[in-house]
Amino acid sequence: MAILKNFGTIAISDIASASISSVFWLYLASLLTVSNFGEIQFFISIAGFAVGVSLLANGNTVIVYEIKQRGLRKILFLLTLVIGVIVSVALFILYSRLDIIFLTVGMIFAEMISGYLLGKKLFVRYSIIFISQKLLMAILTVGLYFFMGFEGIIYGIAISYIPICVIIIRSFKDTSLNFLLLKENFLLLKENFRFIINNYGSRLISQSRKDLDKIIIMPILGFEILGEFALSVQVYMFMILFASLSFKFLLLNDAAGKNTIKFKVGILSVSIIISILGIIIGPEIITTFFPKFVNSVEIIPILSLAVIPNTIAVIFSSKFLGDEKSKFPLIGTIIHAVSYLSMVVFLGSAYGLYGLGVSFLISSIIYSSYLVITYQIQKK
Repeated sequence: MAILKNFGTIAISDIASASISSVFWLYLASLLTVSNFGEIQFFISIAGFAVGVSLLANGNTVIVYEIKQRGLRKILFLLTLVIGVIVSVALFILYSRLDIIFLTVGMIFAEMISGYLLGKKLFVRYSIIFISQKLLMAILTVGLYFFMGFEGIIYGIAISYIPICVIIIRSFKDTSLNFLLLKENFLLLKENFRFIINNYGSRLISQSRKDLDKIIIMPILGFEILGEFALSVQVYMFMILFASLSFKFLLLNDAAGKNTIKFKVGILSVSIIISILGIIIGPEIITTFFPKFVNSVEIIPILSLAVIPNTIAVIFSSKFLGDEKSKFPLIGTIIHAVSYLSMVVFLGSAYGLYGLGVSFLISSIIYSSYLVITYQIQKK
């Protein structure tokens, strides 16, 4: 009963947050030109990649170590903030845009507090914080868009993270790192270094797959195609939502050694139904509500199919991470990113938007196949 209650809290929070986010982006797409929508996605992807570089204390690592009570949170947070400052300086030198830097910092803080709250099983607080952030993002961004124009969009998203930043800063003040025990903290870090660095690498490469594609697509195909592809990915993100939110719950229970086989079967079954619905009604939704993005229709069914292999990848990644076998998700993520980004360059250049969709699906199948085969080998 407690399992269902906890999952329900996480599910309601993530569904609400993702729904607000999806409606926000879809509404924004209806306001902007296809090219402007692509440009916004390009700059957000730069910030997202910078977050991946900074996140030594990524959510999955913090969840596992908070559950196992290893006492690594403060030193991981500190090192992440140091890396984040360095990355932010580099971003300013390259782009001279404060909005990207503010967004990067906000997203770093959000990832850290997400892992902490879930690891401590503070599910209600987690829900309140992240639903509030998404609501604030929607209100501020739309307001600043009408007040400042196109340039206000990223600032609105970045400002929505300020309450989360305040919470993290207060946590350092209330439970400050004792520098007299700095040596002890680094020894503890050294003992757990392999899992931390593997998980960091896995997250960085996963973030690269998620954000570098847009950074690569823009110079090859331009903002127009990027905008079409970004909207299609936004629809896909809504379809994969159930599997994504299930991952957090699965990791909590896999890390604690609990049996979740029935729940995993349920996740996969629901994802198959979602995939079929996406193939059937996805193109109709684009044609009806987003006529400016009509070219996206050709890849919505392809991305809908990708929901199934990526759900399988979620299930097996959780099992590996819960057993602290982070090497295998890391290798799988590398395979996923390299295959996807390579195909984006070659198939995207040759076949445009359709090539991008095929690249997304094939790389997802390769990724999930590797995890399943590796799990079976390890099990034997």
